[in-house]
Amino acid sequence: MVFIILDLEWNSVYGAKIRGYINEIIEIGAVMLDEELREIDEFSVFVKSKIGKRLQSRVKEMTNINKQDLENGYPFPEAIGMFQKWIGAREHVVLSWGDGDIRVLLSNTRYLTAGRKLSYISNYADLQKYFRYRCHTSKAQQTGLAAAGEILGLDPAGYSLHRALDDSRFAAQCFRAIYDPADFPSFMHVCDAQFFGELEYKPRIISDIHSPLVDPRQLYYLCRNCGKAAKQQTEWRFASRGFQAEFYCERCDLRAKAWVTFKKMYSSVEIKRSSREIPPEGSEGKK
Repeated sequence: MVFIILDLEWNSVYGAKIRGYINEIIEIGAVMLDEELREIDEFSVFVKSKIGKRLQSRVKEMTNINKQDLENGYPFPEAIGMFQKWIGAREHVVLSWGDGDIRVLLSNTRYLTAGRKLSYISNYADLQKYFRYRCHTSKAQQTGLAAAGEILGLDPAGYSLHRALDDSRFAAQCFRAIYDPADFPSFMHVCDAQFFGELEYKPRIISDIHSPLVDPRQLYYLCRNCGKAAKQQTEWRFASRGFQAEFYCERCDLRAKAWVTFKKMYSSVEIKRSSREIPPEGSEGKK
């Protein structure tokens, strides 16, 4: 199996077909590593813009890509055909820093070629997620590629970050620093119908407490002091992206407001909890 580290640069433009904005790909870069993580090939191409008429100033400043570069590039269907030919028929896994690139690749494929999936990609792994697992960084904060390199003690000097090929090269350096053949396969996803369905699905917060997706057995609160079930004081109501109610623990003489959020994912319901203690009456103004 070979590892393909992919990076894209894109320009946010208005797409008349979808009556909304789309991130149009303007550059594709990738490096190919063998099983020993040695670089064996690389791919780089500019993509001629078809949707957008001009580059955003932020994109020009960040990437140093200009209008002439894109005019000398290839139309997206041709560029992606070149990329597909470059990958070939060999067994592979595509990695990108976060799943944003694979989502953008899918949206461009649908918009510009009427394709609904990326049939030339067999397996996929989110390198950013794998880094978070290997380096025990917080899930609450996304780590950028440059910051990840700093954590790993890698020097980005010599790389033109925010350019597709160099970002791929630097991401490959990060991958080499964290790769473990024992745990990496668990982060690989077969690119089948379910994978693309999950990728395109937009999670939604459930706001109807009578929805069959809301399990009433999950509507409870355990006292943060004693860990026992507290007594519900108010009805559950939807507010702040979740259902909330007030509770009282007689054992600890503690009042709290609890939230339970139900989020519909592609094939499951994600449940999250949070709470905050309610100060005793009359204590708010005391010092």
